[in-house]
Amino acid sequence: MRLLAMVLKRLLSSKPSRLFSLVSVLINGLRALIRGNRRIGALLIGVTLLAYRWSPLGIAVTILMHQYGDEIRAWALDRSESTA
Repeated sequence: MRLLAMVLKRLLSSKPSRLFSLVSVLINGLRALIRGNRRIGALLIGVTLLAYRWSPLGIAVTILMHQYGDEIRAWALDRSESTA
């Protein structure tokens, strides 16, 4: 178990992992801005600044955006799914 934790720590703190985290969150933020969602875009670009220093944050945000993106966008645009 300890070996697995060390391997994960080394993997997540590697430069390619941090760069992937930064780029993926930045792309999601720019896509949100282009689509007119300023709240999510600004949030994701803010997270991008942290994602390079702490790679798991960027990876988690990317996974959440892919899994729950529609609900997050609806919340950010002040629309609930019950009224749609």
